[in-house]
Amino acid sequence: MTLRFAALPGGGYRRGMSRPAWWIARALALAVILLVAACPKSTRRTLVPQVPTTGDAEARQRFLALREEFLRDGGHAQEFTAIADQYAGDPVEPFALLYAGVAAQQAGDAATAATSLKKLLALPDVEAGLRTRGELYLGLASSYLGDADTALPLLASSERAIENNRERGEWLAAQVHAHLNSATPLAALPWMDRFWKTASEAERGYLIARGGEVVAAADDAAIEAAWAAAGEGRVAVALVADRFAAIRAAAGDGDAAARARKLGAEARRGLDLPDVGGDVAPADAGPVAVGRLGAIVAQSGKQARVGAQIVAGLHVGAASVGAGAPSIAIVDAEGGAAADAVTSLAGGDSLAIIGPADAASVDAASARAGDAGLPLLSLSPRPEERKGGGRWVFHLMHSAEARARALARRAHAAGVRKFAILRPDSGYGSAVARAFAAEVAALGDELATEVTYKPDTKSFAGIVKQLGSGWQAVFVPETADKVELVAPALAAAGMIARPAGTKKVTGGRPIVLLSTLEGAGEPFVREAGRYSAGALFAPGYFPGAVDDRGLEFERQYLAAIGKAPTAVDAYAFDGVRAIAALVADGARSRDDLARRLATGRVDGVTGAVGFDADHRRSDDGIIYTIEVDGGSVTVRALR
Repeated sequence: MTLRFAALPGGGYRRGMSRPAWWIARALALAVILLVAACPKSTRRTLVPQVPTTGDAEARQRFLALREEFLRDGGHAQEFTAIADQYAGDPVEPFALLYAGVAAQQAGDAATAATSLKKLLALPDVEAGLRTRGELYLGLASSYLGDADTALPLLASSERAIENNRERGEWLAAQVHAHLNSATPLAALPWMDRFWKTASEAERGYLIARGGEVVAAADDAAIEAAWAAAGEGRVAVALVADRFAAIRAAAGDGDAAARARKLGAEARRGLDLPDVGGDVAPADAGPVAVGRLGAIVAQSGKQARVGAQIVAGLHVGAASVGAGAPSIAIVDAEGGAAADAVTSLAGGDSLAIIGPADAASVDAASARAGDAGLPLLSLSPRPEERKGGGRWVFHLMHSAEARARALARRAHAAGVRKFAILRPDSGYGSAVARAFAAEVAALGDELATEVTYKPDTKSFAGIVKQLGSGWQAVFVPETADKVELVAPALAAAGMIARPAGTKKVTGGRPIVLLSTLEGAGEPFVREAGRYSAGALFAPGYFPGAVDDRGLEFERQYLAAIGKAPTAVDAYAFDGVRAIAALVADGARSRDDLARRLATGRVDGVTGAVGFDADHRRSDDGIIYTIEVDGGSVTVRALR
């Protein structure tokens, strides 16, 4: 079995790099930056004219100074917007709107970029070069937002506004994504051929996987049209050849079928791809082929970032299996469409499905998986609220409530008996704190106090003082960036984080800091690690922690994706690995796999993967602690 896709990473973006499509992330950024660096430097070519001198002198001076900062460092979208608003009607307004849009798009805020650029294009008498440049960036933003109808004509008319190789790569990627989201997704194939030349290995793998999906979903007439249009495009020929050959063979045209297969094999060799002819089973395939998995991943709109993380985790998980790497068919679907995706994958030879993640999709897919008798491992972050699927549906992720309960048990085992809660006044804060408090009570321990704060709080100096004394550990159900502010505020108030059992500490009293620490990572360690000695955290996964399994996962992930993984990546990775382990242990059918998932346990990077009677995780996951030795801060996994 062969690995048939490579994932693209999601998450942050290099400063000064725009985000033209949901799946273009650090791998593309690195490839494009290296390409630009290798090219000879030349004078910047732009269609944007000089700012007129006929308007307000102060407005022009402010804009030019800000533009210099932007060209040097990026950013400043809000400042450009402020200039446009303050000097509406001045000749500087369209320039400020353009740069506000470009800066927002480069910062990854496509919605704000689109707002500024639409205002620009709605102005009367905008100079042609300025307008075309605005159309280019509105096309990029619209592609990222999944608005193919807006993006495609703008991208087509604005190519001449591209100023450098970086923007050329972004424009090609946006063309691919917009066509994939259009009513004619096979039209993306020629753009895939153009993008292939500068794409990284991970991006190329994604193009093949995503292209394979649209080819598999197309009707015969569309396939024949795509074959006629493919010409010498290697990507298009490689993807379409087998489908076209099957169509011609069914029509009795054996010669045309043979020619198509030959051309497809040659194209795949030219692209350095494995010969996958016949590897994609028809919908009415017979017995299950062990090693083929399905995945349902929403990959646009609000789900784009999480979707990219899931795809990356699946990619690394599959690759880590080695010679027995499973083939994974990814279907982009959400909501009710997720149920149809299950039907499609069940009709093929998928042994199991991983995903989806959002509530509506999980519920729809779960019900259908139960009907189809196909094991489904959801990535819902709220598994307690999900239902349907019976013996066939399992939930891979520990909820925040489950992680809070695990923290209470870990602290109790360490000797803590009196607790405080410091939480945001939000649905998340209330629900997770309630679960923690219930576990504290169940253990026979005491909740001494609970203090709430507004979710947008930035300063905690006064708030932490409301906690008073009379407790040993404080639980903060929050994101890592907020706990970065809480931890030093506690220390400044004389509540010094130390390991449980510490008797005395200089400058105050020792306390144990507990948190779900959503989104944990290197920034927290850098900013607040020294204020968190002995803390116990349950973020699901903490990249960079001292942990043999986790560090090996991160080594593989970094090599494939080029950045640190997130908790979502880790859970997706564990899903693939758990199925592979059970297959290696003898699972040979969907029914057998479901039985083994219900009773087995597989060590993973997020814990000992096993499921309780409700098919939620039966293990506590991994608790992490912070060790501080002088100026050295270490995160360590407690298995």
